[in-house]
Amino acid sequence: MSDKQKKFKFFILIVLALFVVVLSGYFFAAQKSTPEYRSKIERIMFEKKNKAPKYILTLPEKGSPQPQKTEQIAQEPIKEEPPQKLETMSDFVKAAPLIMKLKAANGQYALSVLENNPDLTEKQGNLILPKISDKNKKPWIEYGKNVDVAPNFYKIAVVLKNIGIDQAAFPNINAAMPSEVSFSFSPYTIDAGKLIVDARKKGHETYVDLLLASRDILKADNGPLSVGLTTSTEENKQRLLKTLSVNAPIGGMVIADGMVDKTTSDLLTQYLKELKNRGLLMIDATTEKGVDEIKTPQLPRRKADIVVDDDFSWENMKNITAKAEKIAQEKGQVLIVATPKPIVVTALKNWFETFSPQLSYEQMKEQNITTIEHPFALVPVSNLVVE
Repeated sequence: MSDKQKKFKFFILIVLALFVVVLSGYFFAAQKSTPEYRSKIERIMFEKKNKAPKYILTLPEKGSPQPQKTEQIAQEPIKEEPPQKLETMSDFVKAAPLIMKLKAANGQYALSVLENNPDLTEKQGNLILPKISDKNKKPWIEYGKNVDVAPNFYKIAVVLKNIGIDQAAFPNINAAMPSEVSFSFSPYTIDAGKLIVDARKKGHETYVDLLLASRDILKADNGPLSVGLTTSTEENKQRLLKTLSVNAPIGGMVIADGMVDKTTSDLLTQYLKELKNRGLLMIDATTEKGVDEIKTPQLPRRKADIVVDDDFSWENMKNITAKAEKIAQEKGQVLIVATPKPIVVTALKNWFETFSPQLSYEQMKEQNITTIEHPFALVPVSNLVVE
């Protein structure tokens, strides 16, 4: 082989070697620049040759836990009415739940007894007090009113307490509330006897409030006719008798919320015995169990299921009426005791107007009524009380 051929062969080998080196470098460089995919999802997402649509990311890895499928129901957005603009005093008056704006109730009827029955009354000094008659007739029954309720209707009794403090509002409340709503008068009502007679002319059963000592006696005082923590037993008894002496028919007392503990339990026991001995009923409108735990045999009594003493707002009243309906459906009856604030009275009146009429089977047939939408019936509070 000539020197020329040897040089050519050597050149060819050099070129081949360089080609191999370059090819190897390119191969390893490509391998090094390839990303390390942690999962098939990443490979599908980032590999350039992959033509799969991106939503395939929702596919789970093999062997990975499968999320549970949940159905999503499309809901229409709640349409909130824009707040009413109150630009003038006239707008404010129109929007406010004023007592004077309430319409008179339909179908009011007078109670059979408007004035004190002499057989159910006795005098002690300057006091005129209720009592059981010689024929064992009791004021809570004789001064009350029994209301018949159609089958499949639930009984609802409402007592408005603290009546008479706002005497300007009384005539409107008296006329606006259905006759079955009962009134309990504050012991500080001026000329309570006259207002009680006026209430009975509209059909309202009448009672008086028994005021306990304030829970926060350093900041609030329920007045000289409330249960006194530092007064004698005799003085407290006189306070009770003065509260009962209204010279008008009352069927009993509504015990408003206040302090009930060991220091007052003995005194309250005497109070309840006094009510029993006078043929009166007792409505427990306290939010605790203290009064309920005082056992007084043969005392007609009932504890309120719902007491409206605060949060006088439309939203709260909506919740309260819904709660009342639920209790009535579960127990067959419900008792509400409420403070007669404008919103409370207005909300209750609006609620009453939703109750279905109590029609006979023949009337329902004539009017082609097959279901009772709102089967609730108002009754006086005495209708829910048993001895």
